[in-house]
Amino acid sequence: MKFRGSGLFVVLLMVGLTFHIDPAMAGNFEDGVRYFRSGDYRKAVRSFQRAERAGDTRPALFFNLGVSYYRLGEHARARDYFLRVEKDPKFSQLAQYNLGRVALAQKRREEALQWFLRASRDSGDPRITALANRQIDAIEPGAGRQQARGGFRLAWGRDNNVLLLPDNSPSRQSDSYLETWLYGSARPGNRLRINGSWYQRDYADVTGGDYRILRLGADYLTAAGGWKLEPGLALSTSDLGTRNYLDITDLLFRAERSLGRDRLVVRYRYSDISAADAGFNYLAGSRHRARVDYHRDTALGRVRYRYQLELNDRQDQAAASYSPTRHDFRVRLRRRLTGPWRLDAEAQFRRSDYPSLAGIARQDDRLRLRLGFDYRVGRQWSVAGRIIWTDNSSNLATEDYTRTDWQIAARLRF
Repeated sequence: MKFRGSGLFVVLLMVGLTFHIDPAMAGNFEDGVRYFRSGDYRKAVRSFQRAERAGDTRPALFFNLGVSYYRLGEHARARDYFLRVEKDPKFSQLAQYNLGRVALAQKRREEALQWFLRASRDSGDPRITALANRQIDAIEPGAGRQQARGGFRLAWGRDNNVLLLPDNSPSRQSDSYLETWLYGSARPGNRLRINGSWYQRDYADVTGGDYRILRLGADYLTAAGGWKLEPGLALSTSDLGTRNYLDITDLLFRAERSLGRDRLVVRYRYSDISAADAGFNYLAGSRHRARVDYHRDTALGRVRYRYQLELNDRQDQAAASYSPTRHDFRVRLRRRLTGPWRLDAEAQFRRSDYPSLAGIARQDDRLRLRLGFDYRVGRQWSVAGRIIWTDNSSNLATEDYTRTDWQIAARLRF
């Protein structure tokens, strides 16, 4: 049977879910399903209500009542029943999508957009994700994940202590820079996504900080056990100054789960690193990164808590190691201010422990604070500014430094 739109898709799911009902509790519930299939939604509601009065509290009953009331045009009652099952893991994505449709019917477009965004990022059926993305793009073109999307960002900044790659050692020099970032992605179907990006930072005078990287990747969307899963692969190549730098192959895995209005995201990345220039052979090797993000709505705004563990196994040099073990803790706040203004603030603490080489065991503790703003000029254009202050405390005097980096930027989304 072909789908004739998002409404019929919801009905087919409703009927499909009834196949799992305990036969001993059929009665009024199955009468309601039969009336629904015949298009008599009023009788369906009456049968479902009799089942509810008899003590049936299964989420499937409340969901079917919501769909029946929606068909009758009684959107307030439909909303009440969808809200009753929205936190149930088996029904959350369906309920979120339907709550978006109810909000649209009630001409509450902003609320509808939020429900569709939650349905899109929730775990569950990728087909519902695709439908939610179509609704998102109808409300705010380009915001959904189904269509191709991308952007371009151009920034000018000033760095009062340029870090020199590949060591990330402080130069003790101040310089201005130009930063460009071009990115894009497309999801040709419900599951596969392809993406790419180009990033470049050019300093006016301190050429040791100039860096460019091209990255291409793909990931595949699936779901299991209430989690949305995205395994992926990415390839990147970079230049440092006028020399080829590193070629990296990344194996990626991302798992996401909705916890009501909160969200849990787990990521793992394995990187196989090779030197594109023999002069950087000491950086060749492998890197593991495991990250946990917890997103939560608070009275202050949207807060993200993050922990990341990083393990490195590089070739190293005789007198210096490039294989740190890192523990990274971050908290980030995003808050919508008045009108088109948005605030973005983050605090980070990172501990880096290096293996002992030549009798030296390096240890760094880095504190980084970032404050930024964003002003949306329209649907596609925005301007932004941010300042980052860093204090790196190291037992090696040459690696002990403070740094202030600020920039202003313009961004186009398409």
